[in-house]
Amino acid sequence: MAIQLIGGSAGDIPFNRTFFNVTLGEMVEHSGKEKAVRLTLFLSDGTTLDVSVIDELSDSYLALRAYQGDSDQIDPSIHLIPYGLIYRIEVSPKDEQNSRVGFQWKPAGRKVVTTRRTK
Repeated sequence: MAIQLIGGSAGDIPFNRTFFNVTLGEMVEHSGKEKAVRLTLFLSDGTTLDVSVIDELSDSYLALRAYQGDSDQIDPSIHLIPYGLIYRIEVSPKDEQNSRVGFQWKPAGRKVVTTRRTK
């Protein structure tokens, strides 16, 4: 269930593919690329995920891996999260007491498509 924001129209999802592709990257760059950050997703079902790696962004969901509890181990499961389930995101500096690297998101490289002209 998507959270409706005041002033937003029904069906608006605040954290969508564009947010993760553009806005989140700009926020992280603003605080310094060389600094590790911690990305926490708060889901409307009560789940909180400390993101380790964002593997894929589709139009409807994101695929990610998260840390297991308070440990530095990454859960081997891939979580498929519909954007509408995310109601809050926290981007914070990496905790110096924790050896977690922070999260990683490297957009897939663009494929170059070439066409041949025939006479």
